[in-house]
Formats: sequence, structure tokens, C-alpha cells
Amino acid sequence: MDRLLGRTLVRSVSAAALVLTCAHVVDAQAVKGALLGNIVDSSGLALPGVTVTITEVNTNISYSAITNESGNYVFSNLKDGTYRVSGELSGFRRVVRDGVDVPVNATVRVDLKLEVGALEESITVVGESPLLQTDRADTSRIIESIHLAEVPLGFNRNFQGMVITVPGALRIQRPHSDFFNAQDSLSANVNGQSRLANNVQIEGIDDNHRTGLLTTLIPSAEAIETVNISTSAYDAEFGRAGGAISNVTLKSGTNTLKGSVFAFGNNEKTNAPGYFTHTQPPGDYLQSGFTIGGPIQRNKLFFFGDYQHIRDNAGRTTRAIIPPSAYRLGDFSASPTAIYDPATGNPDGTGRTPFANNIIPTDRISPIAKAILANVPAPNVAAAPGQPNYQVDYARVKTTDSFDTKFNWQLSQVDQISARLSFLRPKLTDPAEFGAFGGSKQGSPSGNGFSGTGTDTTYSTGVNYTRTWSNTLVMEARGGMNYFHNEALSGGNGLKTAEEVGIRGANIDDWTSGMTSIDFGTNLSLSSPLVGFSGSLPWDRSERTVQFATVFTKVHGNHTIKFGEDFRHTRDFLLQTQDNGGPRGQFQFRAPQTSIPADAAATAGFANAFASFLLDVPSLVQRDLKVTDPGVRFWAFFTYVQDKWAVTPKLTIDLGLRHEYYTPFIGLADQGGLSNFDPATNTLQVAGYGNVGGSVGVQKYWKNLGPRAGASYRLNEKTVLRGGYGVSTLPFPDNSYVYNYPVKQNNVFNSPNNFAAGGSMKNGFPDPVFVQVPSNGIIDASPAVLRNASYFHVRPDMHEGSLHSFNIAFQRELPGRFSLDVAYVGNRGHDVQTRYNENAATVVGLPGNNGRPLFIPFGKSADVDTWTGTKTVYNSLQAKLDRRFYGGVLVTTSYTLGRGWSYVNGDSNTVIATPADFERSWARTDQDRLHSLVESFLYQLPVGPDRRWLRDGPLSQVLGGWQVSGIFSAQSGSPINITASAATLNAPGNTQRPDVTGTPAVLGGIGSGNLWFDTSVFSSPAANTFGNAARNGVLDGPKYVNLDATLAKLFSFGRVKGEFRADIFNVTNTPHFNNPNGTQGSRFTVQGSFSFEVQRSRLKVQCSRFEVLQFRVLRAPVRNPER
Repeated sequence: MDRLLGRTLVRSVSAAALVLTCAHVVDAQAVKGALLGNIVDSSGLALPGVTVTITEVNTNISYSAITNESGNYVFSNLKDGTYRVSGELSGFRRVVRDGVDVPVNATVRVDLKLEVGALEESITVVGESPLLQTDRADTSRIIESIHLAEVPLGFNRNFQGMVITVPGALRIQRPHSDFFNAQDSLSANVNGQSRLANNVQIEGIDDNHRTGLLTTLIPSAEAIETVNISTSAYDAEFGRAGGAISNVTLKSGTNTLKGSVFAFGNNEKTNAPGYFTHTQPPGDYLQSGFTIGGPIQRNKLFFFGDYQHIRDNAGRTTRAIIPPSAYRLGDFSASPTAIYDPATGNPDGTGRTPFANNIIPTDRISPIAKAILANVPAPNVAAAPGQPNYQVDYARVKTTDSFDTKFNWQLSQVDQISARLSFLRPKLTDPAEFGAFGGSKQGSPSGNGFSGTGTDTTYSTGVNYTRTWSNTLVMEARGGMNYFHNEALSGGNGLKTAEEVGIRGANIDDWTSGMTSIDFGTNLSLSSPLVGFSGSLPWDRSERTVQFATVFTKVHGNHTIKFGEDFRHTRDFLLQTQDNGGPRGQFQFRAPQTSIPADAAATAGFANAFASFLLDVPSLVQRDLKVTDPGVRFWAFFTYVQDKWAVTPKLTIDLGLRHEYYTPFIGLADQGGLSNFDPATNTLQVAGYGNVGGSVGVQKYWKNLGPRAGASYRLNEKTVLRGGYGVSTLPFPDNSYVYNYPVKQNNVFNSPNNFAAGGSMKNGFPDPVFVQVPSNGIIDASPAVLRNASYFHVRPDMHEGSLHSFNIAFQRELPGRFSLDVAYVGNRGHDVQTRYNENAATVVGLPGNNGRPLFIPFGKSADVDTWTGTKTVYNSLQAKLDRRFYGGVLVTTSYTLGRGWSYVNGDSNTVIATPADFERSWARTDQDRLHSLVESFLYQLPVGPDRRWLRDGPLSQVLGGWQVSGIFSAQSGSPINITASAATLNAPGNTQRPDVTGTPAVLGGIGSGNLWFDTSVFSSPAANTFGNAARNGVLDGPKYVNLDATLAKLFSFGRVKGEFRADIFNVTNTPHFNNPNGTQGSRFTVQGSFSFEVQRSRLKVQCSRFEVLQFRVLRAPVRNPER
């Protein structure tokens, strides 16, 4: 595999070098910046013909331009850096402006005034880079390297932690399991959008999973020069985004050879004990590495490289609710609910009689259940039934190696080339809770049922060539590849545990090895899975995106016109059978199987759910099987044109148009790669056979047009008014697709009604069915094994959605080098592709599955998921109060007052919860927070060498060099999802909610069994009706307030500068909790207790103390030749 990857990498880099003049997308400023301005004489009249020369001070590379008849000049394709700007014209004194910083994806204005005099005379203007955004209409923030280096960042000092400092961004989260997200990619919801709508690039090269689920490669913070984050009204060069577009620029070599070494470390002694567990499980962490960069040939060829190693043995504690000893023997005499015998009464649950004394006879208990329970340890924590009664410490072991290499070559005055190679590989092991039987691991960062081993090998490459054809025409060509290969195996890999306990048909090959999952649902009365592993494990997934782009920039008068295109090919391989219980299968046990319809308490009782397990009467039996290697491939082709028109020295107008085209997905195999379910005929249509095309009928869509418009007007030298509008295309956001039988196979056995059994552990799973695909590619799905399978259906007219974004902003320069920016930012989503179950009941109140559209004509009770276009809405007031780093002080402040609305539950692979009534699901987004205030700061005490006071002497060494920095966040709560049992709704596939008579009072109880909110205002709705509680409209969860801080001591020995620091996460040691569980529980109350706390691992922003201690050599010059 490594050899294959190496060959692929070589071919991709070679291809990038050969097609540097081929077309591609992402405008020049995606990896470059622009510097422009206006030059006037002392009376304010424009001066044409002025020679403007800019010099990058670290590499001594210069460029020149001539002002036009309006006195304007533009340098449109500049490498990020610090520039000296000079203007000269015969008859006038030469003017020089030093220290002009030009970041990536930024337009910097430097206006100059020339005074009459001899050319030999010069005036040097000492000033800082402009504070105002005068020539762009987007909303954005630039994260400086000193900002990244000096503030406390968690998750391996991930740069994505800084996204929270951008207005419109909500609390940072780390999504997915440790196995899937081994690189510790972070996400944030920006401007009301799903986290999947964000886009990350490394120097213009895509750095995302196809769906946006994760960022592929996270560079070391020590290797990053700047991060530019745009959130609204992007230039036409940018696409595939509706949230934040983050462009990361790595450091480059200069004429000075310099480098750094760094080490961050901690162990359990620097972590606070867990809030509930009161333990400090053993663990240790060490992040270390180095950077080095400098000249290979002065003023011509430069290099930069870095290496980082992370040892992360995370000490963790898992708490679970496992069956008490009496329950395991069938003795439910202490249960608050009655246990009814499913062998009595009627199939719909009526007429059942309770067990005598609430005790199940020993001979009625399933032998398989007994065998499973023999491998589940006894409770080790004294607790009431339904409360956490088992606790164990463990260590998740992970090591990560990564590096970056980068070369910059000034071939000639008009030719530049840069090349980059980045690599990252984490390896990890996460032990099972109950050994070979797997088990819950409730509340762990990996997720319930996740244990085993995993690796994630990632490469990112980029080659960039810039050609200056003339003073008015520049071309940039870019190529690169983004590749990852992620494998994970369960802790039961190679074992036949399920077969050994008596579950027939579970372990049929290595892919299905291990223990079957025993599931009790999500109401937290019993931890799930009791035994078994996550249905997501194992998996083998890889993705490769190859990208080439060319951008031309033409200056014509006062117009700067950019046009370009971006050409990409993506191959996404995903061997993961997780849609219906996973490869080892799943048995779901619920309370109604040992209840009666009239006993509401028993219908929701956790003791009843466990009794169903003992009696082997599951509510659902399901299992996924691997048949072939699934995945998709597609091409994407983007084009755009944009005109930046300097109408006057004060008014700049941007007009652009972007077009995006995505070919319909086709399978990795030409024949049999995809299989689409047709609900009209109850057939499966297999790609590549007969008249079934490779895209299984999905039509091409050419209408993804994205107009962009913006204007910025300088009211005066300290005030700017801006406004912008743009349409962005939102690609297909789901990892799931039409991998139906025979690409994948699944068995789903639903119970005929909410109270009957759907199968049994004793009968296990049927043998896989392998059929010869008919020559016409049409498979009849009527046979029972196919009729009882869940499917995906993609409509022929499915296409990408669009997001219309708009903003109007006012920016003012304030005293003390502060700037204030206040904006209205909003957006509207159209045809956003959203999943829903089209075989969910569309009518409530019909018995059994009669409300399902496909049940009457075809007898199909299994789910059929499809996608439909929906809308979203977001409105906000956003403000920034910033002070760039100067004189030892840096401050950023962002505030957002915002509301977002959508139809979906969750934030990725989301679904509409009420297919019977879509509008019932229209509500605030799950991640919506009304208020958000975030402030970051850096303050260097003005004492010591290179500072204002006490520069010399012993006290200077002791008291000097200290600095403090931090990030403060305060955000209001997100909505609590209040739900109820759907047993009496009689609408399978729909989510039920209780009735509510008012806003519940917040009681503030913490921990299982303690109510966080008053549940007396809730009641069970009448049978066959939806409850009146609105989705996300009843109550918000707890607010989030947090302070992370760094205390550092800077010192120097000659040319070597160093730093000792302590990064303190959650300075106040205040635990941050997730929202309360809002599921209607026993006795028809909403369980307002917290489900679990945010983990106190050092990689979480919460209860840790003095998490990271660091020693870092900031700069170690090997030689310092004169320029």
C-alpha cells in the first residue's frame, strides 16, 4: 500500500509540474495578497507615471509598477510578507513606506503623497499596516503568526481553535471518534450553517474531506505564518462553502537561516479530577519538534521545513449503567414498573399478564443472555437502579508524526515557483471496556462502542507557478493533491465471540468478527451497547483529490480583472457497513416488548427494556454486510471572473460571477459500483447494466451560478462603509449514498407493531444472499431478504444547493490603534440537500406499519432514505473591536447576536425528524446560540530587554520578559431537543414530542437523577397525535463561559531567544456540561439530568489545570549575513 501511495504521490507531483499552465480555479489571492494605492501631489491631484517599487524585506525580492492616469497602482499577486513601498517621479522627492504587512487573501492599501523636490531627496514614512479594510466587501479575520504562537490552543495547538475569534462562529468542537478524527480536526458552526459548509485550504489546495466532515491535514502551529478566515460575501475565486473559508499559509525561508525547537508536555498531575468520577487516570502528553528555514541561494532560492512528534497517552474514565445483580437473575421486584410476559395476551401487547412478583422464572431467561452477562462485570459503584454503577480508568494511546517541507524559487524577475509536501500519520489504540466483548465506554471522546486500533496516513502537496507577463498581466498556475487513508479495526477483530455465545450467522468472515451489539436505546437508563462494538467498525476509507488551477490577473485602467478556473478529480473509497447495525449486527431491546399499551410507565421503563433482553424479544434486528468495495468518483470544474473597479480613490466596486459544475457521482466500479432503489417499482437499479447508467439516473446540473457583488466606500481616512452579496454552491453533504444491494447488503427485521418482537438472538441472522445481477440491471426487491432491507434512493433531479449571503458593515479607526467593525450579516439557503425517510409513516394513527407509503403496495416496513431540497435562514449583528499587535499589546474582540433556522436535527448527515409533517421540524438549528462574545489578548509587560523600562541589570532579567495571553469565551445556551416515546403515535419513522404547558423552570441539578429543569410542565400526548412541544422551542441548555490563559517568560542568550510558558485551560476550573437529556422517561417526565459531562481530558477545554508546560527556542540564527 505504501509503495502504491508513493507512486501515486510521484505521479501527482509530476503532473502538477507539467501542467502549470493548465487551467484551474481559486483566484490568485487564494494563496497570494494584493497591495494597491493612490499617489497624489501635495495639493491632492493624482500623479500618473510614478514608479512604485515594493521590496519584500526578508528575501530582498522587488517588483515595480507605474501609476495610471488616476494615480492608481496595483500589485495583485504577492507572496505574503513584509514589504517596503517606495514611489518616485522626476521633480518630486522619493517617498518610502516601511513595514507594510501583506497577508494572504487580503488587499492592503498604501496611499502616498509626493512633495516637490529633488529625486535624490527622500522621505521615509514610519507607520503600521493599515487598520481598515478599504477595498474588499467580505467579512473576515487574519490570524497573525504571533497570535497563533502565543495564545493557549488545545487539541495539539490546532490553528482551528482560533476560528472562535471570528464573528458568527460558535463554540469549537471536536467531532467524531478518535479513530475517524485521529488528526484532531476541529469544527465550528459559522453564520448559522452546518459545520460541513466550512472550507479549509493549505495555500490554495483543498484540505477537506469531500463532504466537509473533517479537515484532512492539520499543520503544526509552529509552521504556520498566517490564517485568513472569510465568512461572508467571498470573492468569486472562492467556492464550495457557506460558512468559513480558512486559508492556511505555511512559513517560508528567508535570507536568514533560523529555526526553533519546542516541547509541550503534561501528565495527569496537571489535570483536574473528573467532576463526577473524582479520579485522575494516569496519562501523559508530549508534543515536540523543530522548524528550520533559510536561503539555499540568497535572494533566489529558499527552503523551510518542520517536524513534529506527539505522544498522547490520554488517561480517561468511563462510567456506565450496567444491569444490577438482581436484574440479571430476572428479579425485578425492586423495579418501579411491572414486567409483562410477552408470551401472554395479543400480538399488539394488549391482554398481557405481569410476571408473578415481577420475577422472570430462571428457565425463561435466554441462554444467550446468560452467556453474555457472564462476561459483563458486576457493578463496582453503589447506585440506585438507572444510575451509573460501573466505573473504570483506562488510557487511549496515540502517537502522531508529521512534517512539512517548502521551497520558494525566484527563477527570474518575472518567474516564481514554490513547492510543498506535507505529511501526517497518527496511530492509536483504544481498549475495550469488557475485553473481547467490547461494551459501552459511555461518554468517551471516541464514542459508545468504539475500541480497537486505527491509523490515518495523510499527504498534501502543492506546486505554484507565477508568471508576470507584463506590468498589467500576471498568471498563476497551481496544482496539488490531498490524500488520506484511514483504517480502523474493532477490539474483536479476528474473534468469533458472537458465534461462541450462540448468535447464529453473526461471524461469517474477518469483516464480521467480534461481538454483536446489544442496544437499549438512548434514554440512558442502560448504557448502550451493553456488549459489542460500534457498527462503524471496522472501516477502510481513503480519499484523493487532485487539483489544478490557473488564474490570470489583468490591470486595465482602474479595473483589476481576474479570471480563472479550477479543475478537480475526487476518488472517495469508503468500505464501511454501518447503516443498519454494522457488520456484526445489532439487537435492539426496548420496553414495549414487556409492557402493555395502557401502562405508560412500563412502556418507558428501563427495567422493561432489560427484561426484553433476558426474554430474547428484541424490537429490531438488523445487520449490514460487505459485498463489494463501495465509493464514488467525480469531476468538478469551476470558473469565475471578477472585476475590482477603483471608481474613485474612495469608492471600490467588486463585481464577479462564479460557476460550479459537479459531475454526478459514479461508482468506483463501472459495473455494480452503485445501486439505486426505485420506490415506484420496488426494484434496485444496478449501475452499468442494461440501460442503467453509471450515475443511476442522476441528471447533470449546469445551473450553479454564483453572482458576487460588493462595494467599499471610504467616508474619510478613518471610516469605511462596506456591503456585499454573493451566492455560493453547497455540494452534496452526506457520506451515505446509493450503496444498496448488491453493493452492500443489510437485513432489517422490524416488529409488526411497537409491542411485538422483531426476531430473536436464538434465530440470529439469515445467510447472505448473493445473486447474479440480471443483464438489464433491474433486481426485484420483493423477496423477503430484500424487502426487509433498508435502502437509499437518489432522485434524478437531485442537485447542489445554494446559499445567498449578504452583509453591510461600518468600520472606524479608533484611538490607541483600535478599529471597530459593526455589520449585519445574513444568509438564505435554497435547495440544501437534506436526508429524510420517505418510507416513514405519512399518516399518524394507523396501526402497525400501515402508515408507511411502501407497506401497502409492497409490504415494505424498512426505511428508505432519500434527499430533498430545504431552506435555511440566518440573521445576525456582528461586531469586532481589534488592536493589531503593536507595542506588546494585541486584542481581538468579537460579538455576535444571531439566530439560525432549519429543518434538520444534528449537524452532519442530518435528517428531518417528522416526515409526516415537514413544517413541524422547522425550528432553530440545534447549534443555535443567541449571544456569543469572544476576546483574545496578548500583553507583554513593558519591562526588560527590548522593552520600554528596566532594560539592563539583574532586575531586568528577573522582572523582564513576562507576558500573559488568553482567550475568553461567553456564549448563551443551545436549544434542548425535547422528545418522547413514539410507541403510541403509530407513525413509524417519526419523532414524537410531549405536550408542554409553559416554559420549564431551570432547577440546575447536575448529574444522573438530578433534574436540571422542572419536568412538571410536560405530559404525554394523546394516542395517535403529535405533542405540542416545538422542536428546539422549549428551553435552552446551560451557557458556556470559559477562560484559557498563558503565562510566559521570554529570555535570550545572545542570538538565541527562548520561552518558558504555562498554558492554563479553564482557569476558573468550571466544568462545562452538555445539554441535559431531553428524552421523556419513566412516569412520563422529561429526564432533565445531565447525560454526561464534557470530558476533563487535557484535549478538552474544561476542567484541566496547567495543562501544557512549554520550553521553546523562538529563533536560533545560524548565520546572519548582511542583506
